[in-house]
Amino acid sequence: MRGESEAMQQHSEKMEEMRALMKQAHPATDPAEHQRLMGMHRKMMHERMTSMMQSDHAAMMQACQERMAMMHDMMGQMAAEHEMMPSK
Repeated sequence: MRGESEAMQQHSEKMEEMRALMKQAHPATDPAEHQRLMGMHRKMMHERMTSMMQSDHAAMMQACQERMAMMHDMMGQMAAEHEMMPSK
């Protein structure tokens, strides 16, 4: 995507890898192969979460949490305004 930060590009790549593992695991008929693919997915997911909570990703996570809190507040205001509108 145009204008993405390096961190977002890396995140997108890892997410695509995880989606690919799930696409392989879903139709797998051999239980051992299914378990192996799901284990790889789980390991990658845990590594990604750990990475996101460290270093400069911590600032990104904080910014996301702040923006979500702002959106929650705005949605509350919109709901309150909607409740004040006369019903027809």
